[in-house]
Amino acid sequence: METHTIKNWGEFDKLVGSKNYRKWIFRGQSNANFELESSLARAFKDAQSIHKAGSGEEKNLNKREHEKVMIDRFKCNAHLFLNHLPEPDDDLSWLSIMQHHGAPTRLLDFTFSPYIALYFALEDGTGDAAVYVLNHHALIAEDDEYFGTRRLEVHSKILDGAQKSEDMCLFAFEPTFSNHRLLSQQGLFVTTNTLEHTHERILKEYTVTDGDFTKLIIPARLRLTGLRKLNQMNINAANIYPGLDGFCKSMKRQPIFGLQWQKRVGNSG
Repeated sequence: METHTIKNWGEFDKLVGSKNYRKWIFRGQSNANFELESSLARAFKDAQSIHKAGSGEEKNLNKREHEKVMIDRFKCNAHLFLNHLPEPDDDLSWLSIMQHHGAPTRLLDFTFSPYIALYFALEDGTGDAAVYVLNHHALIAEDDEYFGTRRLEVHSKILDGAQKSEDMCLFAFEPTFSNHRLLSQQGLFVTTNTLEHTHERILKEYTVTDGDFTKLIIPARLRLTGLRKLNQMNINAANIYPGLDGFCKSMKRQPIFGLQWQKRVGNSG
């Protein structure tokens, strides 16, 4: 993967402005040192560390079975909290809802908007951030051999995983069962077809042309002007997260934008 450090916002605008809408997908991360790794991968890693600290050795985890139990538990209990649910066999949509509500899943959130990705890069943290830029069409082209003519019937080939290391792949999708937040964020998900390797590790195995996969480093010195730039574009927590939660999240930026900004946000509601 290519890595490029942004010198100024004009350079960022030029780079992302050349990317055709929906051909390219983006992900922002608040720490440039973080790898592309799902919450489920981190949960398994944390479990191993806790087991090793307590017993001196790692536990042999059947990751796929643990994931199945999580999905089954969610399916059995979701009706207690949600009025609308996906079809029973639409596991990718079930995973997207689990991701939305904070459950550990193999999914990573991406967006078709480079500036929404930039918001997530700058939303938290104080150091260098990063925006990943992936050629969506390149992912699809590389995976045709794996999915073949069954590309629209991917559930089993994704969730039951790769049997050989050369079958590792990523799959980008928009769930058939969407929600307001996903719409506001122009969101989609990228999942792995194995739980044994992270998104970052699998991405390194792809054979693509120069520029198809790029990691843009956003230096810490650009955070302040970046947040101001996004706020001028009306890209802030109040719009990224619909409802009261988003409005409350927006208050975190009051010390940056000033008292008059917070008053305007309040009055606009």
